[in-house]
Amino acid sequence: MSDATLTGTPFATHDRLGTRRAILRRAVATGVAGLAVACGGDNPPAAAPTAAPKGAPTTAAPAPAPTTAPAAPATAAPTKAATAAEVRLHGATAGAEGDYWPKVVASFNAKGGRTKVTFEAWPPDQNNVPASITLAAAGSLGDVMRLIVTSNYSQMAARGYLADLGPLVARDKMDLAVFYPAATETLRFRGKAFGLPHIAHPGFCGLFVNLDLWAQAGLPEPDESTWSFASLQESLRTLQSRRGDGQWAIFPPTLIQHLTVAARAFGGNVIDKDGKKSTIAATEAATGIEWLSNLILRDRVAPAPGVLQGGDQQNFVGGQVAAMWTNFGVINGLRKQAQGLRWKVFMGPKGSTGRGFFTGVDAASQNAASKVPDAAFEVVQHVVSKEVSLGWFDVGFAPGARIDTWTDPKVAADDAFKVFARAFTEASPFYLPDNGLIVDYNAALNKELAPMWKGELPLRDALENARRAGQEVLDRTAG
Repeated sequence: MSDATLTGTPFATHDRLGTRRAILRRAVATGVAGLAVACGGDNPPAAAPTAAPKGAPTTAAPAPAPTTAPAAPATAAPTKAATAAEVRLHGATAGAEGDYWPKVVASFNAKGGRTKVTFEAWPPDQNNVPASITLAAAGSLGDVMRLIVTSNYSQMAARGYLADLGPLVARDKMDLAVFYPAATETLRFRGKAFGLPHIAHPGFCGLFVNLDLWAQAGLPEPDESTWSFASLQESLRTLQSRRGDGQWAIFPPTLIQHLTVAARAFGGNVIDKDGKKSTIAATEAATGIEWLSNLILRDRVAPAPGVLQGGDQQNFVGGQVAAMWTNFGVINGLRKQAQGLRWKVFMGPKGSTGRGFFTGVDAASQNAASKVPDAAFEVVQHVVSKEVSLGWFDVGFAPGARIDTWTDPKVAADDAFKVFARAFTEASPFYLPDNGLIVDYNAALNKELAPMWKGELPLRDALENARRAGQEVLDRTAG
């Protein structure tokens, strides 16, 4: 199927509000009963025996012996597998996703096979509980869904709501080599593949630079092949010396993604590979995180978090900061909002052990309780196909998790995205908490590090507090 087929297919008719209400009604109505059905077999309960008519004999007369061979049994009714299968696909509708998923559904249904797909938007999360978990617990989860590795993917896998796709991949002899190895490895949770890579990117690997401000400070463009954390730090100092009050060299890099990259660049990480131990206070991780804190507390080239109003992109476009360290997600926003601003993105610098890039992934996953697992896997494979992945790029997102999409001519021709394609060759798998509680783990780290960024607590004390709080989360059971 060509890209034109995907992007040109009319949207499937879809009443989003009605669908959302239907999902919520189903979630409430099926509560405990829905769970019981999911745990039971497919056969309905036997009908109660009908009472014999009054006066009928209490015993049946013996049947006469057959004089001919028994008649051949009637042809069995078609099995469920022989009839058309209906698959429910969950995804978001915010922004361009509202256009994307109906096209994915339409392109699948246009194949004319026995499997038919309908799209159902996720209802709102409730009390910080992902909608996917709420629906799964109520027995109302659809068959296929898009999940995010830094949010709900590991939570769903740890609770047993996702199917291990390994056996289906092996059965269909599916070639996983089409994906970036780090993407498939990131989705390997407790040794199993609870999803295939739909979207992947090399994390917070890009330094976006205001070229005019860089030049005004007498700085040459960064050289990706040689620049280091030390040389970036020196450039930011020089840049800051040319800035006025309330203007900064770089937006404060204090998110978990920044911590992860900086820690990895010096041989550490914020969590161990098995997802059971908090390693944020280890010497190697501390070295990278100290470099980040020095930008704020010692070199004064970035403000403390909260000093600037708005996010990194807003302040970059407005000129309050001359650089920002982030992922590919700002590219299309800059092209729309930063008219007249000369900007360029570069791969981040090298630390003592490399650049520290990690792999972010969105998964196409399958409900472990799906009644149509084979049909659902057909849809999963469609979602991660090249044409569908490039459709994601067409609406402004990353071009899938496949090597042949990131190297596709229309992606390779994009000067900004080609930087991230280069970065992908240096990105390693992202580590997930074994209990799935990644959101809680990150929140615990952020809470304990907040005083450090303000200069209210020494680095080592803050890191130890973060390690202790993070370990308490990792020691909990899922759910």
